[in-house]
Amino acid sequence: MTEVGLQSGPSAGKGIAGGTTSALPAPDRRTEGHGAKDAGTDHQPSNSPFQPSAGPVQAGFFCWDVATGEIDCDPPTFRLHGLPEDSPAHLDTFLSRIPESDLPEFMGALQSMAEAGGNYQIAYRIPAGEGGWRSLEARGRVLSDAAGVPTRMVGVVMDTTAAHERQEAEKRRLRDSATRNRRMQQLTASLAAAVTVKDIMAATQVGLQDFGASGLAVVASQCDRLSVVASCGYQEEELAVLCDADTGACSLLQDALARHAPVFVASVADRAAAYPQQAQQAAEGSRSRAWAAIPMADSQGPIGVCLMGFPSPQEFGPEERALLVALAGLLAQSLERARMYESQHALALDLQRGILPQGPLSAPGLTIAARYQAATSGMWIGGDWYDAIRLPDGAVALVIGDVQGHSVHAASLMGKLRTAIHAYACEGHGPAGVLARTNRLLVEFSPDPDRAMLATCCYLLIRPAEGTLEACTAGHLAPALIAPGEPPRLLEIAGGLPLGVDPQAQYPSEQIPIRPGSVLAVTTDGLLEAAGGDIGVAIEDFLAGLAGAATADLEVLADKLLAGVKPAPRRSDDIALLLARLIGPQRPDEPSATGMATQAEASDAR
Repeated sequence: MTEVGLQSGPSAGKGIAGGTTSALPAPDRRTEGHGAKDAGTDHQPSNSPFQPSAGPVQAGFFCWDVATGEIDCDPPTFRLHGLPEDSPAHLDTFLSRIPESDLPEFMGALQSMAEAGGNYQIAYRIPAGEGGWRSLEARGRVLSDAAGVPTRMVGVVMDTTAAHERQEAEKRRLRDSATRNRRMQQLTASLAAAVTVKDIMAATQVGLQDFGASGLAVVASQCDRLSVVASCGYQEEELAVLCDADTGACSLLQDALARHAPVFVASVADRAAAYPQQAQQAAEGSRSRAWAAIPMADSQGPIGVCLMGFPSPQEFGPEERALLVALAGLLAQSLERARMYESQHALALDLQRGILPQGPLSAPGLTIAARYQAATSGMWIGGDWYDAIRLPDGAVALVIGDVQGHSVHAASLMGKLRTAIHAYACEGHGPAGVLARTNRLLVEFSPDPDRAMLATCCYLLIRPAEGTLEACTAGHLAPALIAPGEPPRLLEIAGGLPLGVDPQAQYPSEQIPIRPGSVLAVTTDGLLEAAGGDIGVAIEDFLAGLAGAATADLEVLADKLLAGVKPAPRRSDDIALLLARLIGPQRPDEPSATGMATQAEASDAR
């Protein structure tokens, strides 16, 4: 677009045709060269220490007769427009040098200047050699007659190509800087959300592509050898070459480690010159053509080097170097956080496994499948548990519960409740009696109301020989029953308050006949909440997932139900699931039906 600067004169005159051209910057004010004069300062004495801040600018003078279109100008004006000096001195001659696409705006600008009168300034472009462009700027004054009609436009035209290119380069630099900053912010957000090393490297690989890098490796020095801690975008052969320290020769990585400072290698030739012993390896064993090796440190001190590879030679300007160093620092912090998370999560799982039943759950007359899936947020040890208790009279008690909160205290309280329920059940108390006694015990465990913890529980007493179920719940979701040939349904049970609320609470129980082949399914709320959205919809989805359970392999069904949980990097609740099929009474000489082992390890790995 045309750049126009106007200072309105005392009157307006007749207009002329209008047009377009590309926007160009204002030129340097001083002009010199053939036909040029100083445009803004007096001449300095020969002994003056004055040093011009801008280079020489080509300029020419002209006078345009508006009525006839004739232009009186000096030779530099022709040369600036790429015209022979003997060209016709007419407006059309100069207009022929302006690109056709720019003409409408350019002519419109001329008309505006003529109408406004006074001083003017207009920038435009003309084609230069080899597809380039020359930027020009004309400045001057519109002269009018006594009636105020514009008659002449006088002024100077200058070559502003260099100034324009400088301004365009600065604009590009600012745009590139803004783009890099935005990409760094996006990468920072992605690294902040990642909690495992795998997640961190996945986020980093996406961010690297925005920075133009093709690969990254975190390399540590261990026992005088280099080893890769984590990587993305590199092939194993490339990493082997990078970490080969057997030759004893100085390498890019060893140099960064020894100097404790970033090392930037702009090309393969530069690497061969700096590390001649590895010149052939760098040329043949790597797809990268530029490298940045940046030492990394966390709160405990140096941890290694972050090596980034680029598929083409790089200049590594100051801003890019600063961003890459910042990226390495963010990566070091993220990896430290991931190591802390993984160690805490492993401790949480060990504690949880120690409290849950060990080995397979089995009971006469039942096939049982159980699953536990831990939360995915560090030391958030859950209070979910399950149990299968063989009673002296041949009955089997299936128990599942959930202690409020996620902490070491919640897990320890869960262990106490599981032990108490097991003891009360073996004493011969029915479901209502077991929950009532456990409720009073939990109240005694938490005398301080401000620190009191609650728990939900579902207690199912099954007598396989009789085909009966006695169910009792304390603030817990009722079990689902899948009878042969019938759709899954939640049992209608008048449940009681959660454990730990009221020491005098009573827990009514329901006795229900069940047929051989029927399946009971009970879970904690973590499975339902993981589905997201409305809890009613989640229950419907849970029941839909149990369709066909009467004839399904319970181990396969349990895996299927957990596989339907939406993956979340920071799921805040754990999940317990218990499935049991009634296979009817057994003769004394028949082996007990056994379920598969509780798979806390496998479930967590999934």
